[in-house]
Amino acid sequence: MPGVASIMLVVEFVCGAASGIALGRWVPSFSLGRIADGLIGGIGGLLFVWPSARIPGVGPLIGHHADGLTPTMLIGAGIAGLLGGLVLIVLAGFVGALIRG
Repeated sequence: MPGVASIMLVVEFVCGAASGIALGRWVPSFSLGRIADGLIGGIGGLLFVWPSARIPGVGPLIGHHADGLTPTMLIGAGIAGLLGGLVLIVLAGFVGALIRG
């Protein structure tokens, strides 16, 4: 089902972008600008899905989409996107802070 996979990717990107923008607004020293925070967070949300499927407790939430799209899968993709966005924007913020001095 390619439609299910694309919906999951969109949910992961949007949740990651939202967490990146939120962290950029709450911690201005980590912010690289609202657009950059959103893009970095969205990319982090997409990147975190692969390792999150191997984390005990989170893996079952991501699920196998052979049975179709379930609410549990959407919640799991949202959580993975939020965490991935936070991790990547924090890393980018640290790098930005190191470069700025």
